[in-house]
Amino acid sequence: MSLQTTLEADLLAALKSGDNFSRDTLRLLKSSIKNAEIEAGQALSDEQIISIVQKEVKKRVEAETLFKQANKADLAANEAAEAELLKKYLPEQMDEEGIKAVVTEYLSSNPTEISQMGTAMGALSFKLKGQADMGLVSKILREQIQNG
Repeated sequence: MSLQTTLEADLLAALKSGDNFSRDTLRLLKSSIKNAEIEAGQALSDEQIISIVQKEVKKRVEAETLFKQANKADLAANEAAEAELLKKYLPEQMDEEGIKAVVTEYLSSNPTEISQMGTAMGALSFKLKGQADMGLVSKILREQIQNG
C-alpha cells in the first residue's frame, strides 16, 4: 500500500472516530502534499511524500523549540505531539551508531578534508536519504573529519 493510500485511510479513520487532533494534522500534511503535486504537475512518489513529511516534522520540531523559549508550554506540547504523529509516516530512522558506521565506511574509502565536507554530505545524503537525520549526519561527519 502506498504512503498516500495510508494517509488517506488514517485521515478517514480520524474523521470517523472524531479524533480532531489527528484529523487536523493529517489535513495539513495532505494539503502540503497536494500543493507539491500541483507544483510538480503530477502525482508524487512515496519518496517525494516522505521528503514532505520530513519537512513538516522539521517545522514542528523548530516551532516546539521556539515555543519552549517563549515559555508557551501548551503550544510546544501541541507541536511535539504533531511531530510524533507525522513521524509514524517516515521510514525507520537509523540510530547514531548506525550513522557513525556509514560515515566511517565512507571516509575509509573516500579520505575527506573539512573543505570537502559539502561533497561528502552530498554522497552521504544520497545514501541515507529518508533513513537518517541529516543534521546528525553532518555533525558526525564533521567530528570524524576533525578527529582524523
